[in-house]
Amino acid sequence: MKRSHGFTRADFTVVLLAFALELVSFFPATSGSLSGGLAVAALAYVAAGFVPLLWRHRAPMMVFAGLLLHQAVFVVFLTPNYFTFSEVYRVPYMPITAVLVALAAVASDQSLRQSLTACITAIALPVLVTAPGRPLDEDLWFIGTGAVWLSGAWAFGRFVARNRLRISSLEEERRKAEAAVAQERAHIAAELHDIVSHAVTVMTLHAAGGRKVMDSDPQRAAQALDVIESVGTEAAQELARLLGLLKPHGGTADEGQQSPLPTLSDIHGLIEPVRSAGVEVDLRASGQAGKLDPSVGHAAYRVVQESLTNISKHAGSGTNALIDLRWEPRTLTLNISDDGAGRPENHLDGTSGYGLLGLKERVEVAGGSIEWGPRNRGFFLSARLPSSP
Repeated sequence: MKRSHGFTRADFTVVLLAFALELVSFFPATSGSLSGGLAVAALAYVAAGFVPLLWRHRAPMMVFAGLLLHQAVFVVFLTPNYFTFSEVYRVPYMPITAVLVALAAVASDQSLRQSLTACITAIALPVLVTAPGRPLDEDLWFIGTGAVWLSGAWAFGRFVARNRLRISSLEEERRKAEAAVAQERAHIAAELHDIVSHAVTVMTLHAAGGRKVMDSDPQRAAQALDVIESVGTEAAQELARLLGLLKPHGGTADEGQQSPLPTLSDIHGLIEPVRSAGVEVDLRASGQAGKLDPSVGHAAYRVVQESLTNISKHAGSGTNALIDLRWEPRTLTLNISDDGAGRPENHLDGTSGYGLLGLKERVEVAGGSIEWGPRNRGFFLSARLPSSP
C-alpha cells in the first residue's frame, strides 16, 4: 500500500468519504441566515475537523478529544442560530461524522475501559452543552439518537480490533508453523546426508577394492560384497525409520515400532566397514564413562559417522585415523583425526553441503560445541558434548 508522508491511501480514502458524508448532512441543515462569508467560514471550520483524522491511529485519544472540543465549539456558537435538524443523523446539526470515525479508532486501538469512557463522553457532552432552554423530551431524543450512532461506531471499532487480533494470532501461528517446517526439513536433510553419504562412501570404496582383487583374491572380493550388503541393509533400515517419521500419525500399523536412534554405543558398526576398506581406525577412551541423553548420544554417533565418511572420501585407504573419547565429569570430548597418508578416490570428492556445517548445528542443538581444521597433512575434528556423571 502506497504511503505519503507516513499515511496510507486508505487513510486519505476514509477521510474523504467521511467528509463527503458530512457535506450531505451539512448543506440541508443550513438555515437562510447562513450565507456569504459566514457560510464559507462554517464550512471551512467543519472541513478542518477532518484533517486530524489522518492521525487517528497514531494518537487516537488525542484526536478524539480534539474533535470533541471542535464539535462543542460549533454547537455553542453556530448550531442554535444558523442550523436546523440534520436529515442524516436526526439531531440538531453538528459536525458528528469526524467524531464517529475518531471514536471507532479509539475503540479499535485502546482498551475496553478507555473506549467505553470515550463513547459515553461523546454521547453526554453535546447534550450538556446544549441542554439549557431545551425541553426534556428533546433531550431524551437527542441522547437516544446520539447513543445509537456513537455506540454503533464504538461497536464497529471493537469488531475491527477483535478481527485484527485474530488475524495477528493466525499470522503468528503461520510463522511458527513455517519455522517448524523449515527446522524439520533441515533436520531431515541432515539425517539423509548422514545416512546416505556414509553408506554410499563405504559401499563405493568396497566396490572399487573388490573389483581390483576379484581375480587375484576372490575371498577378499566376497568379503567386500558382504560389507556392501551389510552397510546397504543398515542404510535401508535407517531410511525406513526416517521415512516413518514423515508419515501421518496412525497411517501405518507398524508405526511406533521403528528402530531407535543410533547412539555412541553403536559406533563399532561404523568403524568396522571403514577398517575393511583399508583405513586404519584406532578407537581410544579415557575417563569414567558418563550418561548421555538420547539426543546427545545420537549427536555423538553422527560426529563419528561424518568424520569417518570424510576420512574415507578425502584421505582414502592407507590412512591412519584416531577416535579419542575423553570422558570428564560433565563433558564428553570427541577428538577425531587422520594423518592424510592414504590414497583417496577422486570421484569421491563431491559434497552436498550438509556435512560439517550441518554437524555443527546438530552439536549446538545438543548443547555442545565443535571445531575442525587441517593438521599437518591430515585433518582433525573436536566436539564437546554435555554428559551426566
